[in-house]
Amino acid sequence: MMRVRGRRFVLLFCAVGFLLPAAQVAYPQKVASYDYTDAKSSERIHPPLPASPPNLLPDGTPAVEGVCAGILANPPFAVTLLSLDRDSYVFGDEFSFIVRVGALRPTRVPVSTSIAEIEPSDPKVSYEWRPMVVSLELWSPNHYRVGMKLVQLYGSKESPASEVELKAGEWVELHGKARMEWTNPGGMEEKWILPLPLKHPQQFSASAFITRGQVYRFDATTRQETRVCHPAEESSSYPPMSLRVIPKRTR
Repeated sequence: MMRVRGRRFVLLFCAVGFLLPAAQVAYPQKVASYDYTDAKSSERIHPPLPASPPNLLPDGTPAVEGVCAGILANPPFAVTLLSLDRDSYVFGDEFSFIVRVGALRPTRVPVSTSIAEIEPSDPKVSYEWRPMVVSLELWSPNHYRVGMKLVQLYGSKESPASEVELKAGEWVELHGKARMEWTNPGGMEEKWILPLPLKHPQQFSASAFITRGQVYRFDATTRQETRVCHPAEESSSYPPMSLRVIPKRTR
């Protein structure tokens, strides 16, 4: 009996030994908090020249290299809608939000609100930048989803301060303000579109959504900027929050 217990003890000790490092790596941790409440986008110091017109196919449509839509990648991050300041809004109201972006595996998350913050001061230096859009999506059972942009962020490998590096289990919080308003999408069946302006109060399920895809390359020699397509990385928060939007008051 002592021998069996001894083996069990050794096996248990080994198992704990393997699990402890993994637990330390996956331990959740907040890395930073960014407040974009009063953030304003600045004009680029050295804007690119207008792009050359694309070649046309025989049917007249532009010939574009690569595909920048419809291809999804396994995202390295997950988004969580932590809070909204209220659960009922008048259409057009300003609201405050807190969103968490957490890493599922090592990644870099952009934190700059303007391309001007990341472009080199030397106009002879080429660079790349990549945007990430954080938005709020509203769902209702009988209509297409609608959404509004919360914040658009930019990052560049050539500008380390424009991105924050996250390990698996780490996250950052994004604070800011936006307006509870949207426009209807085009090209959709009219019967599923929520008419604007609103006539009646509407109940929605709200989720945060982030997407990151193409990279842009600025060539300092030609002053041209090209788009490089990558599979889109997207994440939507769950569970959704319930909120109500009522028609804008009229005089």
